[in-house]
Amino acid sequence: MIEGRTDDRKSARGAALWAAVVTSAAAVCALASLVTDAVGSSEGEPPIGGVGTAAVVSVAPLVIVAILSIVGLVLRPAIAGAVTAGYGAVAVGLTVMDLSLVGSPIDSNRLELFRPTTAEALTPALGAYLLLAAHALAVIGGLFGLVAVNRASFGDGYGHSASADLSGRATAARIGSLLALPAGIAALIGAVTMFAPPFDSTDSIVLVPAVVEAPLTTSIGSGLVALALLVVVSAALASISPAVAAGATLGAGLGLLGIAGARCVAGADSGPTIAVSLGAVVGVVVSVVLVLVGALILPVAALRERRSGGVRIERSGTVDGSSAFMRWHIAAGSLGAAAGILLIVGGLLPVLDVPEGLPDPKILATRTTVVAGFVLVVAAVPLFFSLFAATVRPALGVLAIAGVMAASGVLQSLVLATDIDGISVGGGGIATALGVVAALGCGIAVLLAGSAEREDVDTSDTRSDRTVGAVAWAGALLAAVGLGLPLYRGADVTAASFFEIPWGWDAWGQALLAVAVVIGAGVAATSRPSRGSALLVGSAVAMVIYLLGWPLTQGRALDPVVGPGVFAGALGCLTLAVAAVLSSRKQVK
Repeated sequence: MIEGRTDDRKSARGAALWAAVVTSAAAVCALASLVTDAVGSSEGEPPIGGVGTAAVVSVAPLVIVAILSIVGLVLRPAIAGAVTAGYGAVAVGLTVMDLSLVGSPIDSNRLELFRPTTAEALTPALGAYLLLAAHALAVIGGLFGLVAVNRASFGDGYGHSASADLSGRATAARIGSLLALPAGIAALIGAVTMFAPPFDSTDSIVLVPAVVEAPLTTSIGSGLVALALLVVVSAALASISPAVAAGATLGAGLGLLGIAGARCVAGADSGPTIAVSLGAVVGVVVSVVLVLVGALILPVAALRERRSGGVRIERSGTVDGSSAFMRWHIAAGSLGAAAGILLIVGGLLPVLDVPEGLPDPKILATRTTVVAGFVLVVAAVPLFFSLFAATVRPALGVLAIAGVMAASGVLQSLVLATDIDGISVGGGGIATALGVVAALGCGIAVLLAGSAEREDVDTSDTRSDRTVGAVAWAGALLAAVGLGLPLYRGADVTAASFFEIPWGWDAWGQALLAVAVVIGAGVAATSRPSRGSALLVGSAVAMVIYLLGWPLTQGRALDPVVGPGVFAGALGCLTLAVAAVLSSRKQVK
């Protein structure tokens, strides 16, 4: 057995060595791209050079990751593997984003590399291919990093703590909420910033559309970067090894810093017609937060271990991760993650296939679908970890229904548009429909997981809390009213409501969520506090997704005005949040 553990450590070092070597090669390619032209012009005036400082900022994080991987290789293979894996996950999205440098350079908006002066077609040059090679090598280095982390997890001392009761616990518990919470929030905000315009432009040549309206490589690549941030940070906080969590968080934070930092510097130095966007500024802030959290994880974990001094830490409501119900958690998490990814892809791809020569119609409901998809992915990840699965599961059930509700608006547009000759369902429409099926499957798996858990734990002391129940019921009824009323009214169209007969797919989606929220309120009042809190939080977040439909989709109406559904829904959301707080306080007591 001891000999096997030694072999595991050796194999982990070998994989970490490959991760460091390949990532270092990626850094060399990235540095070489700085001294070569990214694009050229076969005819007309060539573009002027980009903002050199911004170009350095864009590749510096990869160089830092390469250095950290070499240092980590000397200290601990798991660190080298984690930092390359964290950056490599972000590099997947970067690779797709920078495919535009080869396909359509003028639409790439890489002002750190070049500045187009005319609308003439540009051709890719050596620098573009070197940059793509750097991204691809970083992805391969990240895969080797994952192998190193996996092999290191079989070695002696992995997840060990000086305090016996902290050994094997998630990093989030070992560093405390004051550090874990900012990391989670920063990852979520960082994901959102990837859908903000990279610059604010009034230049007639440099056109900066919204990401959802940008070329396909840009929109899909941005979505992949956002997903990588959410998944990497969530997995890092759930890891039982603070060293792995530190490396992964550092890698992901540096990846985001390269993107947002380059945009900030390029936007500030590109002349009076180009300005820094708010999304880029916020992206820099949250990436710095992730880097700082990554740097602090190891010392903070060590400090808390010394302070605990072997004092027993009570773990409320934990259930053996090897029990049968954990299989349902993994099934629910898999279906939830798949549903979220499908909804995101469906929102980014063309929903309809229109005859050649006609522009793709804008279906604004896809914006809400993308938001719901991201939330679903975030909620699904904890279900793969026994420490968090049972607690987060109730929230995932409601959020899966929220995903169905968000997608129902897209399905309604599909039904109406496909009645027109020559228009058929596009790739985005198919992905959205499959996402709805997966979300419904996720909801069923959540119910089965809850049923299996109740067979394994003692629920005899569970009793109804009248205060929590009253507030939860009030919030649920207000939320149901908000879901039944239109979010906005316009001169030509009104948002879906229960008062328009016959109901469309969008109204049925809202009705399904209303039923889920009302039932959830009743269940939360008689549930164990942790489960009730999660269920109410999930309901509140589901209402936030619904309310986001007001700013995201009101553009489809002429002269839109806020509808009564916003006020009732917002009040219901706030009341549900209060009920969740009351339920959590009951747990503390």
